[in-house]
Amino acid sequence: MGTSKWQASPSSLRAGYSIHLMSRDEAWSYPEHKHRGFGEFVYVRHGVVCQRVNGDEVDQYAGQVMFVRERDRHALSGSNFSYVNIMFPPAWLRRLESYTQLRGQANQLLAAPRPPVASIPEGARYSYDEFVEELLHNHRHEYGRQVFSQFLALTVTRYLAPAIKIDLPHGLPDWLAETMTWVYHHHDETPLLADVVAHSCRCQEHFTREFTRHFGVSPAKYLAHLRIDRAAEMLSTTNYPVQEICHLTGFENESYFYRLFRQRKGTTPLAWRRAHGPRSIQR
Repeated sequence: MGTSKWQASPSSLRAGYSIHLMSRDEAWSYPEHKHRGFGEFVYVRHGVVCQRVNGDEVDQYAGQVMFVRERDRHALSGSNFSYVNIMFPPAWLRRLESYTQLRGQANQLLAAPRPPVASIPEGARYSYDEFVEELLHNHRHEYGRQVFSQFLALTVTRYLAPAIKIDLPHGLPDWLAETMTWVYHHHDETPLLADVVAHSCRCQEHFTREFTRHFGVSPAKYLAHLRIDRAAEMLSTTNYPVQEICHLTGFENESYFYRLFRQRKGTTPLAWRRAHGPRSIQR
């Protein structure tokens, strides 16, 4: 079994990562190996790559990204495919965890029984591929650190780790627990209250009464807090202007958004981005 080492060349030190593009039309395979001092993302751009990871066979399809940790053993094979592998020291994960305040996220990824795998949604595939192209273009330059910090934050917080942990109060009625699980699974676009009530198949008065009794706040306020959490995540992982994030997360009144954000997070959206955004991760 081979062991790959992180090559601390001047170019990789400037960018903080190393990236390789692999494309094959004919049958191809790479023997089982481990990494020392780094992990890697394997992102399949087209075709299917068969990975043998820790003894298990895993078919990785176009649009899927896998996080292969330092302790994992893996071999790759396939034909008519293209993938990139992006290697980086584990310190990047710790910095990401610190600046996004998502405590335990690094350990969650590193301790998972199997290498985490996520599918990039079809609608997000183009922009994700553009990120990969930027990584390929800038991996020998200092600017690559900024690009990689954004790519890492997006890949980990949006796709590889649960963005919102479902922590429901004890004793919820089954219908309300199912409804809130549905809400969390749609955290990219937090549903409107009317949609949540409709999903519950209860009248609004009954829904509001039961929700407030179990959660201690009104459904409207709770959903607004979820939108603020989503906005904070977007401030940490994207370069969208604050005004655009306000509207993307469902707030029509910007003054209300700013006021609620400060109440929920203890600071302004711009201050949050300075403290937790992509530029802070690379330092």
